[in-house]
Amino acid sequence: MKTLLYQLFLALFLIGCGSGGNNIRYDGYATKAYLGDSIEISFYSPKMFRFRISGLQGEKFPVQYEIPFLNGHKEPWKKVECTYEETEMNHILKTSGLTLLIDKKDLKWEIRDAADVHVYPSEGPIYGMFRDGYSKFDNASAFNEFNLNSRYSHWFYNKESNSYSDIFIKDSLIKDEYFIYGPDYQTIFSQFNDLVGPEPLLPKKGYGFFQTQHLSCSGNQNDFMEVAQMFRERDIPCDNLILDFGWGDACIGDKEITWGSSLDWSENYTHPLSANQMIDSLKKMNLDLMLIHHNAPNHPNRENHGWTESLFEEDLWWKRYKEKLDMGIAGTWQDTRRNNISDAEIWNGTQEYIGADKRVLFMGCRRMQETNPWGGEHTQLPVNAMIGQRRYPFRWVGDSDFTWSEMKWQINAITNTHGAMKGMSNLTWDVYGKTPLIQARMNQFVDFLSVSRSHNLKPWSVSSDINQWKERIVIERSLVTSKNQENSERLAKAGEYTAEKSIRRHRKLRYRLLPYIYSLAYENYLSGMPITRPMLLQYREDEKCNRNQWPYQYMFGSSLLVAPVYHDGLQHQIYLPKKSGWYDFWSKKKYEGGQIINYDSSNPDQLPLLIPEGATLVYGKNRNWIVPGEQEKVLWLEIYPGQKGETTIYEDDAQSIAYQEGEYGKTKVHWEMDPVSNNLKLTIGAIEGDFQNKLANRLWKIRVLDLDNKYRSASSKGTNLVFGVPSRIEATGLALNDAFKEVTLKTLTNEATVIVFK
Repeated sequence: MKTLLYQLFLALFLIGCGSGGNNIRYDGYATKAYLGDSIEISFYSPKMFRFRISGLQGEKFPVQYEIPFLNGHKEPWKKVECTYEETEMNHILKTSGLTLLIDKKDLKWEIRDAADVHVYPSEGPIYGMFRDGYSKFDNASAFNEFNLNSRYSHWFYNKESNSYSDIFIKDSLIKDEYFIYGPDYQTIFSQFNDLVGPEPLLPKKGYGFFQTQHLSCSGNQNDFMEVAQMFRERDIPCDNLILDFGWGDACIGDKEITWGSSLDWSENYTHPLSANQMIDSLKKMNLDLMLIHHNAPNHPNRENHGWTESLFEEDLWWKRYKEKLDMGIAGTWQDTRRNNISDAEIWNGTQEYIGADKRVLFMGCRRMQETNPWGGEHTQLPVNAMIGQRRYPFRWVGDSDFTWSEMKWQINAITNTHGAMKGMSNLTWDVYGKTPLIQARMNQFVDFLSVSRSHNLKPWSVSSDINQWKERIVIERSLVTSKNQENSERLAKAGEYTAEKSIRRHRKLRYRLLPYIYSLAYENYLSGMPITRPMLLQYREDEKCNRNQWPYQYMFGSSLLVAPVYHDGLQHQIYLPKKSGWYDFWSKKKYEGGQIINYDSSNPDQLPLLIPEGATLVYGKNRNWIVPGEQEKVLWLEIYPGQKGETTIYEDDAQSIAYQEGEYGKTKVHWEMDPVSNNLKLTIGAIEGDFQNKLANRLWKIRVLDLDNKYRSASSKGTNLVFGVPSRIEATGLALNDAFKEVTLKTLTNEATVIVFK
């Protein structure tokens, strides 16, 4: 049904078109076509455009409204060659990539590709933001998916202040719709990345683990520091601790106050150590600290925002937040809802304050859940999120349920439908299982996401009363009935199963995979390709998974298939795509592709992981924390033979935003099998690019899986290399290790190296 505003736009358009006027020009930012006086079509590439209808009085397209919040591309676009013609029925705009036909009567589009094949409109299934080789979206969502934000553009970028809050139109007067044609996913992701802006890299410690402490107002500094010490004593990796509202946000000592109403430390966290001393003590244990905020600065044009428990005068909020940054906290968890513009202001303001030598550590909300644990409502879409939110990572999905069903739903939501396939990679989950078994499986899942995090429940604890935990985190505090909330977790009894063994195993593996994960984050930043990739994205040619038939398993990059177990059964079905053999990461058993396997899931401490032929995994050293700025002096390359394989290792200084100016390095690794001799030739390229603290040389440990024991020797530059005892990559020894042939050699990073296995 047409809105009054749309009818106004249509009337303005028809009046303007009466003269038959049109104009195509490059204005220094983009190539633009004008139809009448109220429609502007901006071509950002031959396959991507914005269709803008303006209801502004006077000047219809003033320059200050050029870049709305959705758009993160602030530099001029390349000129696009575009032609215009007019028929009795249509306005026709044509580039080298597509033809746009606009019906003169109702403004409806038809789009055809370069071969004049019909593309849009179509009726195929929607996968995230994709349909039939294209994407179409507005400020709020793709394909008009329900969203609580306005579909019109209201906030615009101010180059002078580097802010999206300064320039604001309250009324719904500018309607922007965007279209991107692929037809392949990679092309659409790349253009989307260019338009909306990439997801920035986290500081390298941000790819370690985040543990939240939430004891309401009953917690104290001693409890908190004990948690930090326990991680180190129990040999469980952790880099980041988060204090929930007990730090002072909603507590004065043991008394709970309105969430977010305080900017001061609670006395419970200022003795026996001062807040500064506490933060310094954590840093000595190689742990960073984040603080939750249920509040926000009341900046100009803070309109149409969602739940924010408390607001503060802007200068005061920033003054107090900067004081804590000066103390050494690493960043903020903004626990609010539908605060897209405020989140952007805080993210950008933090980056400006900490300077270019550091990266922002920020967690906001992208609320999406199968079940609200308090109200029981089902299947919540990410209705609070505007598309421009992706520029300000990372996000958690909000408070969700504690069940197998919720876990299954989140696997698809985060890695597929509402996360990766909507251009959001930097997502994580609360991870609070109703039982120790669910807790183990949930932690396995988050350790193979871009960000790994748990909300309060520690690896060595079990949930003692899920209802107590629900009361602790419920926003509607009138629902709280208990007098204390101390007993929602407890230490396990003798002989009682806990998730600790599983957490230690998989978290240590995550930390070994840090160079691989960091390279995936770089690939996402540079190309928009998500870190977690649904089967339909990675294997588009496989008709058994390219229609999203397997939404509860995914690829972690191109070299790891992750199949989280979301039930307590003894077997778990997994589909292995065709055109490749597959190896079980743990047993090294080989499977043929193109089949469904019933994987033994009886061991709760083992996440199903499978690796395709031709994959290369990249490992760093064994560690329980990440040292800021430390370079990977030793790298392990683990090759799973096939016909050929390749990977790219990305590196930088790991802390600054110099990567945004191109200061990073990439090392291309390529190998192939000789079809006659079966020799494997591996080429490690020289590092391309430069960055601070770049290594001059590196020690490589090259591991080739050799189940048939066929490789007898290896050499490089005429020198024989000795097969050594294979390194133990997986710390607990569950993964079979004896079938690898491993050699060690030291190389100069600015020179290519060739190794041949015979």
